[in-house]
Amino acid sequence: MSGDSEQDAVFRALRLLADQLERYVDGDELALETLGEAFEQAGLSPDDLQSAVMVLRSIGTVGGEPEGEDDPSPGRHAHRVLSPEERAILTPEAWGYLLWLRSQGSLDAGQFERVLDLVSGSGVRPVGIEHVREAAVRIAMAPESADAGELTGEGPFERAH
Repeated sequence: MSGDSEQDAVFRALRLLADQLERYVDGDELALETLGEAFEQAGLSPDDLQSAVMVLRSIGTVGGEPEGEDDPSPGRHAHRVLSPEERAILTPEAWGYLLWLRSQGSLDAGQFERVLDLVSGSGVRPVGIEHVREAAVRIAMAPESADAGELTGEGPFERAH
């Protein structure tokens, strides 16, 4: 799938979300319950929905909250340096993609580190862009109280016991 058609699918997903939310606000109590059906009827995939969610999350952090002097987290434009162990885990392309997600505001500093923790514990070597993307989506969609250890299940991020 080309970048343009992926972008079109994300825009369609965002429009559909907005339409369903508007219907809900206008009094249609089933609008949110039928969201999944609406996505299927529009021919949108779960990946399209995940991408739309990441776009919405990044919009919420574009301006960012002002970093106070008491805030120990690195600034949005701070550069993270990989440890030697992390260099052995991630491909250069995956690292670049993860940095790009951070610079675009799709991941905050805590989410960025949780993605690194998740892919580090996956057992996949080397971790490529697709695995980083999947981990980023899982972290971005997880409740803030969840940590990487709670994100278990099928796929490359099932924790070994």
